[in-house]
Amino acid sequence: MKIVIVGYGPGGAAAALAARTFDPRAEIDLVTEEEIPAHKKPGSALALEDPDTQELYIPDWSTEVLAAKKVQIHSGTSVVGGDLSKKTLDLVSADDQTSTVKFDRLIIATGGIPAVPDLPGVDLPGVHTIQSMADTSQIGRVLKDQRSIVIVGAGFSGLETAERLLKMGKDVHIVIRSRLMRKQLEESMSEELLSRVPKRIHLHLGSAPSRVLGSDRAVGIEVGGKEIAADSVLFMTGVRPNTILAEKLGLKLGSLGGIPVNSRMETESSGVFAVGDCVEMTDPLSGGPILMPVGSTAARAGRQAGVAAVGSDKIYDDTPLRLQYDHIFGTDIVVVGHSSTTARDLGIDFAVSYLEDPSESTKVALVTTEKDRLIGGQVLGSRMGSRIGYEILKRVETGAKLKEQPLLKSRHGQLLSLLERTLGPIR
Repeated sequence: MKIVIVGYGPGGAAAALAARTFDPRAEIDLVTEEEIPAHKKPGSALALEDPDTQELYIPDWSTEVLAAKKVQIHSGTSVVGGDLSKKTLDLVSADDQTSTVKFDRLIIATGGIPAVPDLPGVDLPGVHTIQSMADTSQIGRVLKDQRSIVIVGAGFSGLETAERLLKMGKDVHIVIRSRLMRKQLEESMSEELLSRVPKRIHLHLGSAPSRVLGSDRAVGIEVGGKEIAADSVLFMTGVRPNTILAEKLGLKLGSLGGIPVNSRMETESSGVFAVGDCVEMTDPLSGGPILMPVGSTAARAGRQAGVAAVGSDKIYDDTPLRLQYDHIFGTDIVVVGHSSTTARDLGIDFAVSYLEDPSESTKVALVTTEKDRLIGGQVLGSRMGSRIGYEILKRVETGAKLKEQPLLKSRHGQLLSLLERTLGPIR
């Protein structure tokens, strides 16, 4: 069997390894435009400060590991077309050599494209977007001698980038149209995170940018009628599915603009799979379509596609589950499953409750259905956020009810309970 994977992000790398694990004899080719190995997304802002860093590479997904597992990698190679009926892809190498490759199974892992608003001036030099570590490294070289940077967007990537630029001694501005991490966090959690943003970062809240300033190159941005001077402007406003190849191959797109897939990550075309930021999955609770541009989800989707591509019937139920973690502004930020925003968008009835532990500087939001089933949660904490996030994750995965499986108390809370049981009430 010949399996061709297009894309070397988390989805593509995981698909290659899963396919090899379940079929030691399959011929596996991985085609990628990139020249560098698969790398971490959380923490990728490190490449702004150290453009030549190799700390972001993922050893288990390295070219050496894949080669040892007999996965042939075609680096610097673009897929410019193909024919699904003939099961062929048309390739162009970095030196403009053309070729055709045949496949029995195809896995599309083309990722996402930066979603930049259509504003005057967004095409000027000095306006940047980040799609890969190579982009980040190049931008890092450009920003080295610059002083003032404006970031548009307040998701994980935008905040992580702001923290790194601040560490580099830059004058950092963040433009926030509504609130921090609007889709991932409850409003009160956004406010809590906002209180932890360093005062040296200039926040511009409540307005979207109207234009990028400058004629020959960007010199700032206009927001809410106010001009903010800057040496560069970074748009960190999320991604949209990269469906260019899918459309060339004749695959239909879903209502959200992604490639629709089933639970096996298979598209409408038998033997053709898709994973990662380019796909449109089905939410298991509502049955509605969802986009999930999250690296950990892409990796799980790649695992599922790789297993299915070699003929296994195994289904991983956790594939469409959101799980994001980062440590920004001295705070563990963990997001699991649905927030009230995503639940509302899908028509899911929900309730939100909160827990706080001042001794750990921790705040937790829990999202449940009307029947008390835990479907999501968020954690902000100075430490131990990942432990609480893991508790939430396991309960979301198993469909647990909070009344039956409440979260464990913090270590301080457990110690206090022990002391009170032993010594009586402590004020």
